[in-house]
Amino acid sequence: MSRKLGILGGMGPLATVEFMQKIIAQTPASSDQQHIPMLVSNNPQIPDRTAFLISNGEDPYPVLKQGMEQLEQAGAECIVIPCNTAHYWYPRLSNGCRVHTISILDSVVTEAQHRGYRKVGIMATTATMTTRMYETKLAQKQIASVAPNPVQQEAVMAGIYAVKAGDVEKGHQLMKPVFDDLIEKGADAIILGCTEIPVALAETVYHQPQQCLDSLDILAKACIEWATEDSVELVA
Repeated sequence: MSRKLGILGGMGPLATVEFMQKIIAQTPASSDQQHIPMLVSNNPQIPDRTAFLISNGEDPYPVLKQGMEQLEQAGAECIVIPCNTAHYWYPRLSNGCRVHTISILDSVVTEAQHRGYRKVGIMATTATMTTRMYETKLAQKQIASVAPNPVQQEAVMAGIYAVKAGDVEKGHQLMKPVFDDLIEKGADAIILGCTEIPVALAETVYHQPQQCLDSLDILAKACIEWATEDSVELVA
């Protein structure tokens, strides 16, 4: 395996490590040399994406762009961002990138379409929900969506920040009731649209895989597919 995958991570650090583990675990390899080379920028100092989008925080774009450029210069042949909210800047970042990129949003929506889902729930940061990134892409594929109510959204955000702080169990306790309620409202599956959510709901992902659109896992599979294809059209 010689294609080098660049990972613009640190949003958050635990999710980035989980993403790498998913790639390693699912890569069809029987020796070290058959695994995918990964160049990782695990930079937790990237300004908070949600804070910028909903409360005039510091703009993370310059740091994201710098990270992309550093990965390019280091020899990455494909760059991915295992952070859903950061994909608000994905069009600008990918347009200015000289190597292949893979969108976590597009990968998840394509998987939902492939599974034949008609209606999906969305669990994500308040910024991702406010900017309607997933809703817009789902609607383009004629897939309906259902979102948490405001109280539930507060629980989701508290759960996300609990995972970022290392309290995965608290994250699970806060987010599992929201997941269950969206299923009860008729969702075929739930998009786990923040990379901390699959970490908190790992047990749910394991026991209810068809009801989970795990954004980390889906992006990992897309990266493996890119790295193991005999040929690929390298366009951003």
